[in-house]
Amino acid sequence: MNILKKLCEKGLDLSKNTHLDKPYYLHIEECNNFVKKLMKEIYGYPENLVAFALLFSELHDVGKLLPEWDLNQNKRPRHAIEGAEWFLREDIDVGFLNRDFLAYAIITHHSSLYIPDEVRRAVEFAEKEEPRHFIVYSKCKALASMVGPNNIANLLRKLEVSTRFDLADAIGIVKLADIISAKNLPIDNILMQYHWPENLENRLISEISRRAYEKRGIFDQFKFDRQMSIASSGEKHLLVAAPTGWGKTALALARMAKFKPVKVFYVLPTITAIKDFYETFTKILDETYIGEYFYFADVDLLGRYEFEEESPIDIYRYFIPKITLTTIDQLLLTILQIGRYHIRRFNLKNSLLVLDEFHLLTPQMLAGLRFFLKNLSKHYNISCLFMSATPSPVYIDLLKNILHSLKTIILDDEYRRLRRHKIEYCDDMKIEDLIIERRDLLRKERTLILTNTVGKAQKIYRDLKKDLGGSKNIVLIHGDFAYKDRVKKEDQIDEADILVSTQVAEVSLDVSFNLLITELSPIPSLVQRFGRVNRYGSAPDKINVFICKPERYEPYGEIQIKLVNKNLPILLEDLEQKGEEAYLNEEFWRYEQIYREEVERMDHIISDRIDVMLNFFSFLAREEEILQMLGREETWLAIPRNYLEVVRNLYERLAGAKYEERRKIYTQIKKYLVPASRSDIKKAERSEELKLPVIMNYDEDIGIIRD
Repeated sequence: MNILKKLCEKGLDLSKNTHLDKPYYLHIEECNNFVKKLMKEIYGYPENLVAFALLFSELHDVGKLLPEWDLNQNKRPRHAIEGAEWFLREDIDVGFLNRDFLAYAIITHHSSLYIPDEVRRAVEFAEKEEPRHFIVYSKCKALASMVGPNNIANLLRKLEVSTRFDLADAIGIVKLADIISAKNLPIDNILMQYHWPENLENRLISEISRRAYEKRGIFDQFKFDRQMSIASSGEKHLLVAAPTGWGKTALALARMAKFKPVKVFYVLPTITAIKDFYETFTKILDETYIGEYFYFADVDLLGRYEFEEESPIDIYRYFIPKITLTTIDQLLLTILQIGRYHIRRFNLKNSLLVLDEFHLLTPQMLAGLRFFLKNLSKHYNISCLFMSATPSPVYIDLLKNILHSLKTIILDDEYRRLRRHKIEYCDDMKIEDLIIERRDLLRKERTLILTNTVGKAQKIYRDLKKDLGGSKNIVLIHGDFAYKDRVKKEDQIDEADILVSTQVAEVSLDVSFNLLITELSPIPSLVQRFGRVNRYGSAPDKINVFICKPERYEPYGEIQIKLVNKNLPILLEDLEQKGEEAYLNEEFWRYEQIYREEVERMDHIISDRIDVMLNFFSFLAREEEILQMLGREETWLAIPRNYLEVVRNLYERLAGAKYEERRKIYTQIKKYLVPASRSDIKKAERSEELKLPVIMNYDEDIGIIRD
């Protein structure tokens, strides 16, 4: 069907510029080209769905062709609303496709798929404006009833559940095509991300060998063969437990090379880990194939692409790269269709999902992941690779209940042969007293000091700077820095003689220290801390790990600290007899049985909140709400007083700035912001101009200053 010809017959001018220097017909041509290649050639969607997507593509911006809409005017009618009303009013034959659902797609193409809010805002907006600006808003309430949730829900109920998910994907694909064309992004470069580079397997294998030799000075052929064998497993879902430093990253790379999924989503526990993995991956593949997406990704990219017109943030935010390094938050927000995440959820189709250190997921996060795997993993044909050095038996069981074909591989023999740590538990000493007593060791050994709280880390850092700062490079890192200062700290880690840190250094930090001094923490946390010491060495001839009992129970709570205090002597005895196989003793994971109840409770909450009315698998909640539900500690962004003036100057530049410039300014502002706790906010002042709290006690070398 030739809809563009019909639009011309209705008196609409397809040569009208609807985007900067781009007429409508050219915009539609580019959108259709992308939609066809992606849906037909790459994913093989059904023909009727492709037909719907192409028709939607040709009509999504029809509101811009109406006389009242002018690209050169600052104040323009809402073309999604105008276009939907025009389409329903005009006699346009769309064949077997449903007119109401097409109108629904048009009206939501600049919003979430939950229509009532968008229509209500449009009605309220129209009623406040002079009628001469809007020709069809008077019929907006009629439109709301015609394509409103009840009518659309009735249409959807007649469809198979999988078809409903496909429809959400089709709308997302068309919207992504719209964005790509509007921003003049090269379509061929985007489509390249849906194919694997040539000779990938050989390149990955060569890099795995090179990195192994670089780190250890030798190449372990037995380990390499084992990694390749596991990676080649025909099972769809794998769970692998291997010691810290064994080479789980190499295993994940090999799995990618063997499976060649359309996309890879590599979920990492910290921003530091994401940035470290980015550096690793870009040594193997061209950086155009690698993306990183987390809350501060745009800030990171602003620095990397400071002198270029375009940064790849729009490529990254929509999960376009072949390999996306991201956080569990971003993955779950996409899975649960929060806001406009349908624009990127279709990229999960035929993908490999790698969850590194999966034991660190909160019970709430595991519940969200389980809900997705139960309802959508088969539809999207997703393969999973779970990896951990300290696998939780409870989490393994909860995952197996959902993924019945999950193959579990626990490398007992690899743990058994390792005796990398001689440990002393100093249960009668505070960590700062032990540091004073062992000051001679700190002068000789590269040392990692790990505390449970930021305040304790800051105190130790200040004391060490006074005592050893002239002779040793001492670095402090924790989560309470403004982003720009945290990046600076991360860059100093490799050269640090003494690193003082909180839990942020526990995981995915491929750096090896000679000595660890740590406060007592839950056993999985301790194992991760031990893994930062003597990562690639043999059995030491002297103590290289000292554990001190903390003065307070924060942040783990009294139950967990008392439990580990009771079990630690048993663990240390087991380590002497069995080597690191002792870490697999299920007795040390008993306390996690309470997590099972929390996971099952969250299962019910998520099920109840999924939008059964539209049934696109959308969770009816704001992004902030879902992050709290997923167990994230409640934080607010604040401005350190040190940076108040520079942020004010940036804020003043927003007035009169165009969209792209405004986005860059907001990104620049973000790098000066710091995550603050509720207690920080209570003590903060407030900038009414910026509408943000101002942290009064901040030091760029210390972070938010704690008592």
